[in-house]
Amino acid sequence: MLRKLPIIGVLGSGSPIAPDRAALAYAVGAMVARLDAHLLTGAGYGVMAAAAEGFVAVEERQGRSIGMVPHDPAGPINAPNHTPDGRPYPNPYVEIAVFTALPPRAADWRSAPSRNHVNVLTAHALVALPGAVGTSNELEMATELGPTSGPARADRRTILIGPREEFPAAALAAFLHAASLEEARRHLTRMLRPSFVAMGGAPA
Repeated sequence: MLRKLPIIGVLGSGSPIAPDRAALAYAVGAMVARLDAHLLTGAGYGVMAAAAEGFVAVEERQGRSIGMVPHDPAGPINAPNHTPDGRPYPNPYVEIAVFTALPPRAADWRSAPSRNHVNVLTAHALVALPGAVGTSNELEMATELGPTSGPARADRRTILIGPREEFPAAALAAFLHAASLEEARRHLTRMLRPSFVAMGGAPA
């Protein structure tokens, strides 16, 4: 029997993160698993690895940890990306690795494709934690290309979690900021399930 699960993308820094940030990302990944959804990340480290680790730790989950692997911008087109200290993508908690010939991000994302486009366009909902250039790049895309359910900020299927002051002003204006993990869970439950059923499992 055909059974579709929604896909929730988790965005955030791929650089090393503090223990408290790793714990938050881990908890977000576990939350996604308990929502009976697939997890989608950029297959890297930092927030991406911590979220994927929390996701796969939930034994009763229905979904899978999916990672979109960009190519190494400094290498041949078929070489997967790696961290500055040499760790290869994907991280160990990715169950389904999708290798692409796309770079991690594009400065002019409106005219040049990147791995970030795949993350934003594929997800039925997005959860963003504080990050750097790549995360800001994805949040900019999400304002125009990402999953939406209505014009009001509280009715959009992208949510921010983490210290409010670490998000760009444009993202705070566009998306709901959750004060807690429970608020994020309630938002995703409210927004994702009805819209996913209504759209037949296809991203909007």
